[in-house]
Order: sequence, then structure tokens, then C-alpha cells
Amino acid sequence: MPKVTLLYFGSIRDITGLASEQTVAPATLEALHQELLLHYPSLQSAHYRYSVNETLITGDHQLADGDVIALLPPFAGG
Repeated sequence: MPKVTLLYFGSIRDITGLASEQTVAPATLEALHQELLLHYPSLQSAHYRYSVNETLITGDHQLADGDVIALLPPFAGG
């Protein structure tokens, strides 16, 4: 199981109460997603995307030791 860093931004940070944390993750992003929903049930109603090592990920993704995973809520820019 890989050791990863999770980064939380905006409304996701409000839900978790953390800016970041390190954890031992399951092998895939989908499995990590399911674990996060169990640990932070309010994520179920939140809107966000995942990035792994600064690349937006759609679908499942194999995780590796040292990955940095960010949960990114919608951003507004100007």
C-alpha cells in the first residue's frame, strides 16, 4: 500500500478540517475515494475533482508511493 499525501482545498478543507494529511492508501484512486467517503461522509454531497501529482484524473488510477493527491473544489477566477 502506497504512502500518499492528501491536499484539501476550499470547501473540502472545511469538510475535513485539515489542509493536508499523509496516509497509507489503497492501491487505486477509486478505493481511496471510497475510504474518504467513509471517513468524511459530507464529501458525498460535495463537488470536487482529484488531481494526482498535479494532473487532473478522470476515472480510476493506480496509486504509487509518494503520490500527492489533491481534492479540488470548483474554482472561480477572474
